[in-house]
Amino acid sequence: MVKDPVVILANGTYPTHPIPVKKLHKAGCIVCCDGAAGQLTDKGLEPSIIIGDLDSIDQTLKSKYSDKTIHLPGQDENDLRKAIQWAEDGGIKEAVILGATGKRNDHSLSNIFILLQFPTSLKCTLITDYGCFKTAEGTGDFQSFRGQQVSLFSTNPEIEITSSN
Repeated sequence: MVKDPVVILANGTYPTHPIPVKKLHKAGCIVCCDGAAGQLTDKGLEPSIIIGDLDSIDQTLKSKYSDKTIHLPGQDENDLRKAIQWAEDGGIKEAVILGATGKRNDHSLSNIFILLQFPTSLKCTLITDYGCFKTAEGTGDFQSFRGQQVSLFSTNPEIEITSSN
């Protein structure tokens, strides 16, 4: 049984900012994308699930966590997309994604675009050491504070974006 809150840890730069680190330590379930399991265990935490094509996980960890490993071969989707799909298929409603940027620019861009390009019922928030990404459909609100930097993007030029306060 998967416990909330769910964190999906990608194999990018391991978080160091207190906000994402706290998310990891308070997670009820940590889903590691392949090689992220090594980064997680180096910090003294245990993965709940390891998912992916298993091309970047240490063999020792692969053996140690064989009962928690889900091998999904194929290169048509990256390991983060596989983890999101697994979570959605398992009935998980919400997840925080960490470690999705850094190390490689192509992986960072791919991971950000996953939030935009692949329809999912999973409510995802991607948090880095420098900020967070959320997607919105229709009318929505989010909290901010005076002076906070906020950027709004749309991949569709027909969409009107407005804000107040």
